[in-house]
Amino acid sequence: MTTALQLSLYGLVMLASGMLALAEGTAFPDAFTIPMALLALFLTERWKLFQLRVRWANVLGLAAFGLAGWELSSGQIEARLLSLAHLLVYLTWIVLFVDKTPRMSWNLCLLSVLHVAVGAVLTSSGAFGLMCVVFLIAAVWTLTVFTVSRVRQRYDDEDAVLFATHREGDPPRRTAELNRAESADEFLWNQRSRPISTVQIDPRLRWISGAFVSGVLANVMLSAVVGMLFFVFTPRIWVGSFSAFGEAPDLPLRALQSGFAEEVQLGDIGQILEGTNTVLEVRMFDHSDNQPIDIVAHATRLGFDEPLFRGSVLGEYANGKWRVGTTGRRDGPRHGLSPTPTSDCIRQEFRMEPMDSGILFALPQHLAGALEHRLPLLTERRVTSVLYRDESVTGRERLQYKIYSEKPRPEVDLPFPRGTHLTSIYADELGYYRALPAGLERLQNLARQIAVPTDAPNSTPTEMARRILQHLRDSGEFGYTLDMSVNDPSIDAVEDFLFNRKQGHCEYFASALGLMLRAVNIPARLVSGFKGGDRNPSTGYFVVQGRHAHVWVEALLDGRWRVLDATPASRSDSVKSLAPKLGLFGTIADMFSNIWSHHIVGLSFNDQSDNVYAPLKEIGTTAWEGLQESIEDFLNGENASEGSSRRRSQIIAGLTIAAVLSVLVGTLLLAARSRMPAETRSPWFARLQRFLNWLLPDESIANNGDGWRARWSRWWSRLLRRLRGESAEQRLRVEFYERFLRLLRSAGLEPLPAQTAHEFLIASQSAWSQRLAADNSVRLPADVVTQFYRVRFGGESLSSDELQQIESQLGQMEQQWSDRNGRR
Repeated sequence: MTTALQLSLYGLVMLASGMLALAEGTAFPDAFTIPMALLALFLTERWKLFQLRVRWANVLGLAAFGLAGWELSSGQIEARLLSLAHLLVYLTWIVLFVDKTPRMSWNLCLLSVLHVAVGAVLTSSGAFGLMCVVFLIAAVWTLTVFTVSRVRQRYDDEDAVLFATHREGDPPRRTAELNRAESADEFLWNQRSRPISTVQIDPRLRWISGAFVSGVLANVMLSAVVGMLFFVFTPRIWVGSFSAFGEAPDLPLRALQSGFAEEVQLGDIGQILEGTNTVLEVRMFDHSDNQPIDIVAHATRLGFDEPLFRGSVLGEYANGKWRVGTTGRRDGPRHGLSPTPTSDCIRQEFRMEPMDSGILFALPQHLAGALEHRLPLLTERRVTSVLYRDESVTGRERLQYKIYSEKPRPEVDLPFPRGTHLTSIYADELGYYRALPAGLERLQNLARQIAVPTDAPNSTPTEMARRILQHLRDSGEFGYTLDMSVNDPSIDAVEDFLFNRKQGHCEYFASALGLMLRAVNIPARLVSGFKGGDRNPSTGYFVVQGRHAHVWVEALLDGRWRVLDATPASRSDSVKSLAPKLGLFGTIADMFSNIWSHHIVGLSFNDQSDNVYAPLKEIGTTAWEGLQESIEDFLNGENASEGSSRRRSQIIAGLTIAAVLSVLVGTLLLAARSRMPAETRSPWFARLQRFLNWLLPDESIANNGDGWRARWSRWWSRLLRRLRGESAEQRLRVEFYERFLRLLRSAGLEPLPAQTAHEFLIASQSAWSQRLAADNSVRLPADVVTQFYRVRFGGESLSSDELQQIESQLGQMEQQWSDRNGRR
């Protein structure tokens, strides 16, 4: 028993520490608990070589609080967030090496639960969710073994009190009692079961048997069901939004995690493209008939080779870095986006992972949009048409929003597709998007040579843009790579790309295209967002990951901002090569991760309202209205015939009588099974109980009388046994215990209604021990109770020799007690 409890408890601690390490993303100090637990298991529990004294445990506890306080007061926001998690780890290390009293064992279980609770705050990954299921099974198993161990210890103590007196001449102690201490340290699954006080287990089974394991699994399933009910029906209502430490994590760190940044430094995206974390999930419908639309096919009709999800617009370039710039930030106040479309359109439904940037993504030419189930409106910039969520909505939560966009218009989207539907822009803003930094003379000369060849001096802006685009994308002179090396750091990174390296990723191609367009007086700007994605067949969503991060150009041509992408087609092959290779197990894991992230962790009050509360309300309302209608139709007899009215009256009378009888029978059964003390009952209930005791007497009346009440009581007792599923043999074999009870009652020993056989034996020990000691029968009551448990609860049948021996002993005791009473 002890070994099984130790293995279960320490295994639970190691599992919880591994979950916290997974959530935090670092091995120290969380994962270090695993070797510490193994060390404590052998040194402290098994070999008894080292045990931490209480005094030193208190000193180390103060040191743990001091270390956690230092982390809390440090300047790094991440350390502040994790200081409390590390405090749990330090306290767990201390408790592992102290003496494991029941209280300390409970403390270890509590610390394990807190590990998991803190980890759930730090991550929303599906792997952590799967480990939560494993933790539930391990926790229920550990607590069950711990409870059995505690119950066994308590009943062992009671047995020690019961059999404490042992005089000379008494029969030898039972073999099971002599071997109890020897078997205490055996493995739980190697011990044979036996009756312990009021607990009776089939002696043919082990302590840990199939029934025990199935019982634990049943508890796990019931716990999961009850927990899921609480989880589903508890409203997800959050009061306000605040930062626990008064500040937010640095933007670049979170931006790299999502694959998106509001500023582009040449070279950064090579790191971003290595990420496979999900950023967006989107699906598309025709808003008029709600029919789903294939996103890739829709992008093709718009003129894109892959879906483009527009994000930030960057207009200022200097020293290899693109920024939003003054015009992009101060292009007039944001104006609210209409929450509903005014014409036939396409509906885009997005699920976006947490992101500190307030920008929202969408396929181009948006018309309207709204956050799902939220009051704040979406806003957009006048010049850039960048979408923003309301400032009251934090970036710490997943967002669901809808964007309504135009249907494809090929006559308008040629020769280049539109990036926005807005066209208003002022002259000074046009100059801003034509500005070039100093030192790019070689780039300007190259742009003019390509855009305005000698044979076409009067080319239109659209023709010049096409020539520059084809030179970068289709000439074969430039190649796509994620290699971020620089050949000549003394010159601008874009000129190094154009004249030296001639290889790069989308940032370099877009930067070269945008600056070359400006060199020929065409307003141009960079757009940062995502390109491409993969359809998830299990959810129906189009999934966009960090590896799909992309940068392209918007140029003002023919009075509209149009999309130009100079990145070669080999970029798609490179992005696909970064996709994780999912087999069957990976697909199942991905499906579970999606369910965990969006339907468990991401469950919102609006989801509950739509999927739980509203359907239940509708079902209840429909049922109630149907019941009311049925009752009204039934009771409304104005137009009914005389026969039908009489029939209704008979039905009503029958239902009334059935209801009264049901209440009466229910009250009788409740009173018959009641075990409440007499002083806690109300007067009417006490009178009813006395009547039932007279009408349905207990077994003492049945076995000590021959009148009608005794015969009625015996019939009632047999009926109850049949209802409990007792076989005829069991009912016959238990007669020896009833005979034993009659014998004790004749001596004035009456069991209380709530006492079990073993409890009655302990309570009456002082009364019968001296009398039985004189007759050399002190072991008889314990033997009778043990055999009774075997028959009544163990389902066994006593042999004829065992029955004959018990009946003989009871007969001798009856005769001796009768002779003693006669002499008195």
